[in-house]
Amino acid sequence: MSYSAVRSDGVALYPAMTSSTEDRLSFLRKVYGLTFLGVLVFALSAALPLAGLALAIPGLQQIGELALGIHPLISFGVLVASSFVVHMVSMRKYLNVIALFLFAALWGFITIPLLAYAVAVTGGVGVIFQALGLTTIVFGGLTAYVFITKKDFSFLGGFLMVGLFLLFGVIIISLVASLLGYGKPSALSYALSIFAVILFSGYVLYDTSNILHHYATDMVVPAALALMVDFIILFRNILYLLVSSRD
Repeated sequence: MSYSAVRSDGVALYPAMTSSTEDRLSFLRKVYGLTFLGVLVFALSAALPLAGLALAIPGLQQIGELALGIHPLISFGVLVASSFVVHMVSMRKYLNVIALFLFAALWGFITIPLLAYAVAVTGGVGVIFQALGLTTIVFGGLTAYVFITKKDFSFLGGFLMVGLFLLFGVIIISLVASLLGYGKPSALSYALSIFAVILFSGYVLYDTSNILHHYATDMVVPAALALMVDFIILFRNILYLLVSSRD
């Protein structure tokens, strides 16, 4: 299935797959370049306050302490709400890039407690780099598979959406139970992370094939946003699984 997008000025745009080779390659370079920059902003936003906590660096230490003091349910709510905002402005020139980087920074801020937990359990940052390496391998391998086979995985959309709503529902129930003092079962958290890794591996296939087959060449930011979120969520859950196996 292919379709055209329509810009706000009424100009019809067609999928990158139907564009010239030069336009298609330019589109892909921009998408993956912006994805890389978004992941870099995420990494710095998480790593610098963590270093501030460890080294007592003024400013960064306070940011880290603030992140550690926020309940996960509030963090989750802020992420969901901000994701709607980012998607709403994803086609507004310049504003969309700013929104993407701010969203990446927010993801980094919310990931600080997970990184601090990983360092506390394992006694170092080695497991963080291990998780980053595994995430890159998974993400890169799935991306390469789509590019090599050129398969269209848009048929996965419905299944992935159901899985996403199921994941969100269980997360919310777990966080509310934690807030009410019922604790957070480690077995459930472990199972959720396994499910999230499988689910967002599917999203990598889905989003990558959509970029190849369905995204118009001016949809650089929406494409990069989708890939960036896939990478970050994979990283977070792979890291949690690695740390939990050592806890």
